[in-house]
Amino acid sequence: MGARAGGSAVASLLEILDGAVADGALVATGGGELRRKPMAAVRALAALGRTGLRLATMLGSADVEALLGSGAVAEVHAAGVALEGLAPRWREARQTGDPRVLEWSEGTFVAALQAAALGLGSQLWPSGTGTDLPAINPWLKELADPHTGAPVLAVRALVPDVALIHVDAVDADGNAHVADDLVADALLARAARRVVVTYERRAELDPANAAISRLWIDDAVEAPGGAAPTACAPHYDVDSEGLRAL
Repeated sequence: MGARAGGSAVASLLEILDGAVADGALVATGGGELRRKPMAAVRALAALGRTGLRLATMLGSADVEALLGSGAVAEVHAAGVALEGLAPRWREARQTGDPRVLEWSEGTFVAALQAAALGLGSQLWPSGTGTDLPAINPWLKELADPHTGAPVLAVRALVPDVALIHVDAVDADGNAHVADDLVADALLARAARRVVVTYERRAELDPANAAISRLWIDDAVEAPGGAAPTACAPHYDVDSEGLRAL
C-alpha cells in the first residue's frame, strides 16, 4: 500500500471507485455520527449504479441515508444511524427489513475490525454477553472462553473490500491528518482490503502526528467540502439544511 495523491476532479474519484467497488462488495464508511462522513465518495459511489452492496459503518448518518436512497444497498452493518433526529430511510429499513440490517454494539463492531486488522477469522470479546445481540446478529456467537470458562462473544472479522474515509488534510508524504475525533478510522484503514481517502487540503504537517499512515492508504483524492452536509473540523460544521435535503 501507499498513498497515490489524486486531483480534485470528481472524475478521478469516480474512476477509482469504479475500479474498486464491484456489485455486492462490502463497503465501509469512516467518520462517526455527523462528523467526517465521506460524502463525496458516497455520492460518487451512488452515481455508479452498483447493486447488492453491503454497507458497514459504526455510527452512520448521511452516508447511510444517501446510499439507501440510491437503491444500491442490500445489507447494512451498524451500531446506530441518525441525523439530527431520526433518519427516515434507516427507520424504514428497520421497520420493513429491506434492506437487511445487522445490528452491532460499538464494542463488537470495533472487535470485528480489530480481528480483520490482525488477520484473524474471529476474536473473543468480553462485553455483550447475556444480551440479544447474538440472536439478531449471526456474526456474534456467545461461548465459554476456552481458558477461563467465562462467557464471551466470538466476533467474526469484518473485512471491508473498500473503506471510504474523509480527513482534514494529507501531508506531502501522503499521510492523513484529522483535527477532531478519529472514531475508528485508523483501525478501519488496517482492516480493509483497499482504502480510499478524500481530504480537504494538502498541508505541511508533521508526519509523526498523522492519524493514518500512508502505508494503509491506497488512493488519496482532494475533495474540499467532501464531508458535507456532515462536519469536518476545523473547516465547517454540520449543514442542517443539507441533511434535510438528503
